[in-house]
Amino acid sequence: MAGSIQKNNLHAREILLTVAKAGIIIVATTSPFFLSAFIKEYFKHLSQKQKQARRRALYELERRKYLSFEENKDGTVTIKLTHRGKLVVRRYDLETIRIQKPKKWDGQWRVLLYDIPTSSKRAADAFRKKLKQLDVYQLQKSVWVSPYDFIGEVEFLCGAFDIDINKYVLYFTTPQIPKERQLKKHYTLN
Repeated sequence: MAGSIQKNNLHAREILLTVAKAGIIIVATTSPFFLSAFIKEYFKHLSQKQKQARRRALYELERRKYLSFEENKDGTVTIKLTHRGKLVVRRYDLETIRIQKPKKWDGQWRVLLYDIPTSSKRAADAFRKKLKQLDVYQLQKSVWVSPYDFIGEVEFLCGAFDIDINKYVLYFTTPQIPKERQLKKHYTLN
């Protein structure tokens, strides 16, 4: 992504994720040093040196148009993600997405079928690559299986890659599946 944040800038990443989790942050201050109030509230557990680094990262994020600071009539300042910032946060989420594995398998197989049009080849390729990274087993070209529920991850990926889940994706559970022995071995299930 052109103009994206360097991967090693953990301060910027932490700030973007903090703002994304909060949605919109309103800092109640009439001081021109409103960022200090933001840092004090959301990063109070850090040392003074670490807070300074976050403050510099905040200014850089605003300068690069990942965050916007809007002064309100009541003297407060609203900090929110810009569209560009949301794209970066989505990329961070893509990097860290994982399927939650329960302690005990419920005996149900989750099956994902999809038929994404060739006009969306890049999205289909990215979707397939991410399914592999999530350790979803590829039974056939567009048939994927897991013993663990991953519908939430599928919904997120469809949103991230702009795939219409209602048109192109089918997800269901079943107690039996072809190649079950092979699948159980792959997932080390009893």
